Amino acid sequence: MKNNKYGITSLRKQFPTDEACIEFMFDAMHKRTCSCGGTYSLMNNGKQKRRKFQCSKCRFKISPTAGTIFNKSNTPLVLWFHALLVFSNAKSGMSASALQRDLETTYKTAWRMLTLIRKALKQSGDKLSGDVEMDTGYFGGVFKTGAYNKRQKEAMAAKSVVIAAIQRKGEARALVVPDSKSNTHTQFVLDNVDVDTRLITDKSRNYHQIGQGYERHTVNHKKGEYVRGDIYVNNVESFWAHVKRSIKGTHKAVSKQHLQEYLDGFVWHYNNRYNDRERFYALLGTLLQPVK
Repeated sequence: MKNNKYGITSLRKQFPTDEACIEFMFDAMHKRTCSCGGTYSLMNNGKQKRRKFQCSKCRFKISPTAGTIFNKSNTPLVLWFHALLVFSNAKSGMSASALQRDLETTYKTAWRMLTLIRKALKQSGDKLSGDVEMDTGYFGGVFKTGAYNKRQKEAMAAKSVVIAAIQRKGEARALVVPDSKSNTHTQFVLDNVDVDTRLITDKSRNYHQIGQGYERHTVNHKKGEYVRGDIYVNNVESFWAHVKRSIKGTHKAVSKQHLQEYLDGFVWHYNNRYNDRERFYALLGTLLQPVK
């Protein structure tokens, strides 16, 4: 269990300087030996180390940060790695204000770092299989419904509609969708869930038109039924509850414009929930890929 933990002490031992960070990044993406027979080493610029490596023979240069979110950033790499660590371990989210205080940077810098990290965490295109729970959620849209909920339709229209599916003992998928119609739910299932799947939902009419091939089971919440044997949607409902509490407690509010990015972050944390060390390296590996 000790090897599963990875905190600030481990980070400082492994990455005490910018040089240690850039050396790790280079070794993760390139070989030290050049095709000409030379060896790559970190370039010196007087007393200051540069973020480039140069071959000892052909003098070819490689920048490990080129094309990544670290490129052309004046923020020291040790602060970047610190931000990655706190983001990786913050399963309830990390606000820009909190990161600003931790790194002693400006709010703009902290916000930019977190935004770039979230944008890089795209969800996998692999389809879920086995036992898959699915549910719909509604976020945001502060709107008073009035007496006897007369304006409930308008209040619901102001909210963002999100659909999530979770494979038991597996991964999650969550997507902001334009509406809560049956066709939208059907398309989400076709895109994210394998056809040879036991699909578990509530009794909502939104799932009635899902294409043939799915073995669908339901629980009827309106009749007080939440569990029937191994038929339940507790995992996906717990996921929604965690996301909503995290947004309310950590971020206070999230706009429709950025909601998908935040969902991508929560899904990434869920899919990498077991091991702190592996989660940090998974995040670092993702961010070392070229920005699309």
